[in-house]
Amino acid sequence: MKTLITTLNSKFIHTALALRLLYVACKDKFDIDFKEYTIKDDLNEVCEDILSMNLDILALSTYIWNVEKIKELAKMVKQCQPDIVILLGGPEVTYEPRYFLEEFSVDYVLCGEGEKTLPALLKAIEEKSEPQLEGICYLKDGKLMNEGIAKNCDLSEIEKLPSPYLLERDLPHIKDRIVYFESSRGCPYQCQYCLSSLEKGVRFYSDTYIHEQLSAIIQAGAKTIKFLDRSFNVNPTKALNILDFIVTHHLPGQQFQFEINADVLDQRIIDFVNEKAPKGLLRFEVGIQSTYEPTNEVVKRKQDFQRLSEVIMQLVKGDKIDLHLDLIAGLPFESYERFKQSFDDVFAFRAKELQLGFLKLLRGTSLREDAELYDYTYQKEAPYEIFANHVLSNEERQEIHVAEEMLEKYWNSGRFHRTMNTLFDHEVRSPFEFFHDFGRYYIDHGFKMIGYQVDELFVYLESYLKTKDIDVLEEMVLDYLELFKIKPKKWWKSKWTREERQIFTHALLEEYNLLASLHLNQELLFRYCLIEKINNHYIIALYKDFQHQIAVVEMVNNEYKLI
Repeated sequence: MKTLITTLNSKFIHTALALRLLYVACKDKFDIDFKEYTIKDDLNEVCEDILSMNLDILALSTYIWNVEKIKELAKMVKQCQPDIVILLGGPEVTYEPRYFLEEFSVDYVLCGEGEKTLPALLKAIEEKSEPQLEGICYLKDGKLMNEGIAKNCDLSEIEKLPSPYLLERDLPHIKDRIVYFESSRGCPYQCQYCLSSLEKGVRFYSDTYIHEQLSAIIQAGAKTIKFLDRSFNVNPTKALNILDFIVTHHLPGQQFQFEINADVLDQRIIDFVNEKAPKGLLRFEVGIQSTYEPTNEVVKRKQDFQRLSEVIMQLVKGDKIDLHLDLIAGLPFESYERFKQSFDDVFAFRAKELQLGFLKLLRGTSLREDAELYDYTYQKEAPYEIFANHVLSNEERQEIHVAEEMLEKYWNSGRFHRTMNTLFDHEVRSPFEFFHDFGRYYIDHGFKMIGYQVDELFVYLESYLKTKDIDVLEEMVLDYLELFKIKPKKWWKSKWTREERQIFTHALLEEYNLLASLHLNQELLFRYCLIEKINNHYIIALYKDFQHQIAVVEMVNNEYKLI
């Protein structure tokens, strides 16, 4: 029987490891293949493509970001081909199989890891027998059969399968897509808003298997490798072993990403990263979520914020890794005012990215089951984001969204690093209040939230800062000039006359040592340089052959000095 495993990824660059694992677990015994689409693809076209394959069985991998479209797709396929057998799997369906069997146009729901249950189900369908394995759920006369979650797989058995990371079809595109990699499964923590809390224990792949797979992925030229481990550093010795292997064997331009628990990050790992890791090779994602202890206690997220702060500051000062921190708005007991404090506490680390997320009451989580206890109102369809709770109103949640918009545009984008750091060093008391107040100004003046040009973002910020009597024009201009490979248009109003610029340029030609240090000559200065004077500094930006450099010069004792 012809089977297709498929899903709708959130973006083309993503790759679904689950599809590949299920494929290698089944391909030697069944007529099976896999294919990926995205949530942006036209569902009519996806449906037509699936129908053109003349399938007997369609297996759909389901997640919070695609579940509504999967529902629609399954219905479309079933209407066109009623005899096709449709299976659902994935974390979104695992904990409420009856709901999906009743509400979706599907025949089976696989609950839990599928490397054993999918082959067992395919065999049962081919033999026209009823599957008897826990986790292969279906309805029979209204009764839910095989209720429960499949037993976890023995990872040593997974290691015997063909590599899911090096399939021939993937190799031509491996440089352009994210490779998702797992060195363990499970999570030791019990965070009440997270599906990982429902798994018991942590299982690890062998060092030999991890090294073999990573080596092959590295040599294949993958650029971005993201570890799926929920707590990469839960076993410090194993984590250090993997990091050492990566540092030793990586190729230029590659980056490896990990989710870590910072407050229990072993000092050996911190020292290793700061002393031996090349800058930019590693990216650590840290879920802080809240700095309010009563909130952390009720969601069972034990966290030593003092130690966490020490660890993050060591990593920030080491300046070797890209650091991504997470916050969640809408957790129990954390009011609007208290969330502002959590935001400012975490923003103080000045990590490269701060993701401000909003609580989602996921199916199967304890917090969803306790929704009434905390007066939660939330979306009944995915992504199940909350509207309000016992201490946070819907209006307050919307105000946090206003701050989030500015955070994304003016901090996480990385376009304003000089400007923002200068503001937060000298001008701004509360980062949250800054982003929120700027966001309100942004909305009140009808500035573009989408469809804007980069220079417009600078115009908007300059307009807002003028109302606060704050002048960071030099930093803004430097940030702007860094963004381009060719000479950009100006958004600022220069106070320099053309004659003054020419006088400075001619005077600069006599500064032989300075020009030599900047690798400039007369032709480059006049033809390819953008020169500006702001306050007492001269900015020289060279744009030639899509390469550029920026220098700042000032006059000291009648001599031009590079600063």
